[in-house]
Amino acid sequence: MGRRGRIGYRTGAAGAALFAALAGCEPVVTTHGYAPTETRLEELAPGLDTTGSVASKIGRPSTSGVIRDDAWYYVFSRVETLGWNAPEVTDRRVIVVRFDEDGLVSGIDRYGLEDGRVVNLVTRTTPTFGRELSALQQIFGNLGNVGATTVNELADE
Repeated sequence: MGRRGRIGYRTGAAGAALFAALAGCEPVVTTHGYAPTETRLEELAPGLDTTGSVASKIGRPSTSGVIRDDAWYYVFSRVETLGWNAPEVTDRRVIVVRFDEDGLVSGIDRYGLEDGRVVNLVTRTTPTFGRELSALQQIFGNLGNVGATTVNELADE
């Protein structure tokens, strides 16, 4: 291979490595849910719009009231993951359209990422008793058990 071929190969390999390094720096963006824009929300008139007109103007929500159907919740979130780092929520919007007892819009509330709170969840795990083994203890723990009986040997007895 001539000198010129080695330089071209090295340049191509360096360019591919640079491209791979730069591509790894771009975050992976994932969006979940739907929240109407402010211009769409301005179309709603409290006291005039009903659940049917809200559904036709901005769409049906992904979630509504649990016990009573007096509020519709539109939830949107944007999550970015950069390389091996943990995913990070960069945008979250919650739009709450409230209805009165007659089914008319009584108010529209807007919540953002800054309005959220961290909630500690109870994991409900059952503790096990005894000692916990490390990965190496689990791998090498049975090396000395040469004389163990098999299922077939027990069936022959």
